[in-house]
Amino acid sequence: MTNFFRFRRNVLFYKVFLGFLLLRFLVFAASAKGQSADAGQKFLNITFKEDLSIAQEAWFPTQIYVDHESNIYVLLSGKEREFIRFDPQGKEISRRQIVEGQGPGEFQGFDPVFTDDGRVFIADWSQRRLTVMNKSFQVEKITKLDLNGDRLAMDSKSNMYFLAYKAAKMRSRNKVVLTKCDPNGKILREYAEYEWGPRETASGIYEDDLFRTQMKFAIDSRDNLYFSLSSKYDIQVIGADGLPKRKIVSDVKPRKVAQEDLDKLLPNKPRRVSYKYIIPEHVPYIADIFPLKHSYLLAITFEKADDGGFLAGDLIDINGNFVARVKVPKYHNWDFLLAPVGSRALCREDNFYAIKSDADEEKFWVKRYKIVWE
Repeated sequence: MTNFFRFRRNVLFYKVFLGFLLLRFLVFAASAKGQSADAGQKFLNITFKEDLSIAQEAWFPTQIYVDHESNIYVLLSGKEREFIRFDPQGKEISRRQIVEGQGPGEFQGFDPVFTDDGRVFIADWSQRRLTVMNKSFQVEKITKLDLNGDRLAMDSKSNMYFLAYKAAKMRSRNKVVLTKCDPNGKILREYAEYEWGPRETASGIYEDDLFRTQMKFAIDSRDNLYFSLSSKYDIQVIGADGLPKRKIVSDVKPRKVAQEDLDKLLPNKPRRVSYKYIIPEHVPYIADIFPLKHSYLLAITFEKADDGGFLAGDLIDINGNFVARVKVPKYHNWDFLLAPVGSRALCREDNFYAIKSDADEEKFWVKRYKIVWE
């Protein structure tokens, strides 16, 4: 009898063990299937097909946003600071003024992020406040921010990423730090930093770089973080666990500074006698970063495409390999380098949204392009 019960016990153990292995296999297979539906697909190129154009008289759009229902929001510059909402077909739905003030729903600065649950998080950096609003733009919560910054972004867990401004050793310069905070504003990690602004020399002359270094960063749907300092072709990839995953690098030389670059960026009149601009031999390389579907990445460069209406972009796969040079529709201020600024374009699913202008920057359009995978 003892051997019989021991036999049954061993059979039961092996059944449980085999069941455990089967469960692990099914979970792994399901995970692999989910990844293959996205990251497993291989593409050789992408093209951009315009499918929406929005224009209004005498408007100056400065930023563009898209919510979870594909509604398009355009922030206008000017004293009134209007915030216009368009439906996915380009019809204006609402128009509201960003009221300047210190009360609930009033702002000095306005740096919004739309989340997948329909809310909008608005950083008012000058007042160091974070306002959470619902879909109807009613205030739900206001919390204090410990840092001054710019370019708010959020991952799926409501962790905040932004460029924090801190004092540098030189009073004339600022330190810009790519920072991650939890939803309550507690600093979780600082990834990289740089200084920008004029430098005062021993002789009292202020020197400034014509092409200032900038931090470009973006977060994909899997909470991977991409960032680059635009002085060289080097994109860092940080996983959702906060650990480095890879570097995307290239030893290609950026194009040389041309006279048209100097004409565009140098001031028409000297700021003061004791002010000098440092002109580098080459322009920086990375101008913008856009995570795409299928775990691909689009890096806009400061290289010039063949056609004047396009920018030069690099399509990069999940392993960091360069797939193709891509013609990307040119958007307003893509080459702005004087201070940290947000992009005038963004990607959502298979749509690319951009603010465009004419050569004289008198007429502006909000464009949407369908990204076609090939």
